[in-house]
Amino acid sequence: MLHQENIRVLIVEDDFMVSAMIRGRVEDAGYTVLGEAQDGLQAIELVQTLRPDVVLMDIEMPNMSGIEATKHISEHELTPVVILSAFESPDLVKKTSEVGAGAYLIKPPNARELKRGITIALARFKDMQELRQLNQDLDAFAHTTAHELQNPLSLIRGYAEILQSEITSPVEHREYLDIMVRNTHKMRNIIHELLLLTGVRKTKVEAAPLNMEDIVAEAQQHLTHLIQTHHAEITLSQHWPKAMGHAPWIEEVWANYLSNGIKYGGKPPRLQLGATEEPNEMIKFWVRDNGLGLSQEEQLKLFAPFTRLEQVQTVGYGLGLSIVRRIVEKLGGQTGVESEGVPGKGSIFYFTLPAAKTNDE
Repeated sequence: MLHQENIRVLIVEDDFMVSAMIRGRVEDAGYTVLGEAQDGLQAIELVQTLRPDVVLMDIEMPNMSGIEATKHISEHELTPVVILSAFESPDLVKKTSEVGAGAYLIKPPNARELKRGITIALARFKDMQELRQLNQDLDAFAHTTAHELQNPLSLIRGYAEILQSEITSPVEHREYLDIMVRNTHKMRNIIHELLLLTGVRKTKVEAAPLNMEDIVAEAQQHLTHLIQTHHAEITLSQHWPKAMGHAPWIEEVWANYLSNGIKYGGKPPRLQLGATEEPNEMIKFWVRDNGLGLSQEEQLKLFAPFTRLEQVQTVGYGLGLSIVRRIVEKLGGQTGVESEGVPGKGSIFYFTLPAAKTNDE
């Protein structure tokens, strides 16, 4: 932790008189004022050139607000920010916290409040840096491990499939080969999910209008063998409202929902896919199956990572639906399931996405 006399502060305030007052309070508290900015854009420039230890940020400013500037500085410049505002409300405090502010003070702060706010912001920033590093290490480990496993696993699967198709052997030996092949497919799926998870965590994407009909068709194409094996009946909506998202990720969401519906639906599985326009400018996409249904307790557990339901012991390894949730939430939506827990009535798995704006809008 920096000593108080060594902490260098950047003041961001568009009112000259208020800025001078804050400078006096900061110097009285024992800190060094490194510079002053009059708006969010200038604040970002000075953070990049001066590299302060902490930024005192106003909210309402011309050119770029303090909230926008705080978001950029927290994500790209990795500098702790303390918000200084003449107003306080739970929504405003929450909003500034969400964009990365480490503390929130009401103007004009006294020396004691300044010290407390700066200390809290520096401590939170340190914790966030450690957490960010741990996440990066975890992503690197998962990504490297997954890639390293791919080649030996492909060899095992290949040799097992050759033995399965070409060698005449006792029935019990063929059963062992079948088990080997099935489990290599499961391992391949786990590796795919690990790589997808690290990609979702690290990648920033720009949402774009989705052609949901094509995305659903691609997801079905990838599941052709599964659909044919289980004699699944799939009914598609004739109308897909335009939503915003990232097509490769949404294809993964549909593939996950469809494969679960096929594997754990009725016999034969009958799936219905559709979309509903919600009143809050969101589109709800859903898959209805004809399986056993889920209790309220099971529904609460379903999207948590590494959770297995007692009812269906063979459901994956708890990664699939948790990845679906991460994808959808990163795109501004939500996931969920609706079920009465009645066999035959099945469940409805859904996800929401922001509706695409029309040309008029």
